[in-house]
Amino acid sequence: MTDHRNLLELEEAARQLFRKISVSWSKFNENGMTPVQGFLLERLEIEGPLKASQIADMLCYTPGAITTLSDKLIAAGLVERERTDEDRRVVYLSITEAGRQMLGTIRLQRRANVENFFGDLADEDIQHLIRIFKEVVYKDKG
Repeated sequence: MTDHRNLLELEEAARQLFRKISVSWSKFNENGMTPVQGFLLERLEIEGPLKASQIADMLCYTPGAITTLSDKLIAAGLVERERTDEDRRVVYLSITEAGRQMLGTIRLQRRANVENFFGDLADEDIQHLIRIFKEVVYKDKG
């Protein structure tokens, strides 16, 4: 069993890291986009149109939060809603050309931010972090 003090120290280190990354993102981010908005644009570019429920599952957000998020991206002209001919009630979100251009900028900014934090680590250490993060994130607590 892991020592409780070690777990608390890990929690504090993770909190500090995520806070630093968030603050750093704000400095690198010249376009007012949040990391989640950037992630959504990336998913839409890679996977094509998605339903809000699919996006909510990906991001572990509520459908209401996705509606708010998508409304902001739609207002900015980066995402649009599409309805299918088969069922007009079903709404998909898709990335626009302006969204693709914004995504290019976001990718450059995100790369600079990630390299700022992790660029000096050995590839082996990065692989360990990836494995550990995935193990924690995808662990089924039933």
